[in-house]
Amino acid sequence: MLELTGSKIILKEFTRDHLHDPRYFGWLRDIEVVNTIYRIEYLMNTDFAEVEQYFDQLVKGKKDVLFAIHEKESDSFIGTHKIGHINFRSGTADMGIMIGEKDAWGKGYAKDVIRTGASYAFNILSLRKLTGGTISTNTAMCRCFESLGFKAEARLRQQLLFKGEYVDHTLYGLFKEELI
Repeated sequence: MLELTGSKIILKEFTRDHLHDPRYFGWLRDIEVVNTIYRIEYLMNTDFAEVEQYFDQLVKGKKDVLFAIHEKESDSFIGTHKIGHINFRSGTADMGIMIGEKDAWGKGYAKDVIRTGASYAFNILSLRKLTGGTISTNTAMCRCFESLGFKAEARLRQQLLFKGEYVDHTLYGLFKEELI
């Protein structure tokens, strides 16, 4: 079982136990949580069978790694992290994170997760570049990316509809030597 240890978190291979933890599906049904990852469609007629099917596809595929984020001190399951769309030929992948436990927001877990995941992607998977994106109004995630050395590579103007307004989508990139 794959486990990566950061300063505040442990990234554990996402398993069926995580999938069946009622908190996980609850996060996918919480508007505040899904707003942070711009996945509002999770609130619309997504049933557990669809989530389970998505998990099965990830496990069978060879282009994604899905982790459960555990708080190091308590070992509590607080979210998920994905290194996705891995392209070994070009040496690239994208990163996604969802901190589902709202009590864990603002405590630096996202930064530790992204740093730990990026280190794994660069040093173990031998990738050369990682990308990530966020809705521009998620300033905490923008600061998180930038504090780790990610560079804003594109700003898609008024790309996303968020709370009745069109907002920008910021795309970030990071090479191994840029990771702080």
